[in-house]
This record gives sequence, structure tokens and C-alpha cells, in this order.
Amino acid sequence: MTREDVIVRLDELGLRPAKIEELLAFGATYPEEQRRYMILALGSVCVGSACYYYSPALGDDWSALRSLRLVWFEYVSDNGYRFAAVRK
Repeated sequence: MTREDVIVRLDELGLRPAKIEELLAFGATYPEEQRRYMILALGSVCVGSACYYYSPALGDDWSALRSLRLVWFEYVSDNGYRFAAVRK
């Protein structure tokens, strides 16, 4: 799925992509979820070099620490990602 496919699918479900502040609130409430999979907030983007879109993501850094990072996301090829979303 592309970034746009995910957003369209969320819309079909009556959801919108979460913004960074909603992602951080989720991480504060459920801190262990980001150790299971990376959680992206596609509602907030940063446009980097070559017009790549980066979104904030909660994850871990493989040393048992929780992390917040910017992730380049254009295509999902596995189910290692989850997408934070809120009801419209």
C-alpha cells in the first residue's frame, strides 16, 4: 500500500490519520505498543530533500528504549507498521 492508499482506506473507515500530538498522546497512554510495531502518524508530514515525505513514528531503538523518529513512508511491503488514526 502507498501512503495515499492508507489515507483513502482510513477515510473509508470514517477515520483520519493522526497528527503528531495525537500520536504522542497514544504513546503516553499505551507505552508498550511501540515496542511491538512502529506506529506512524500520517496526519503530520515533513517534506525533506527530493520532496520525500516523512511522518513521525513511535518505535523502539533496539536497546529497549522507546523512540520518536521521522520515517520516510511511501510504500508498505510488510505488516511491521501500524497507523494511528482518529474518528472524523
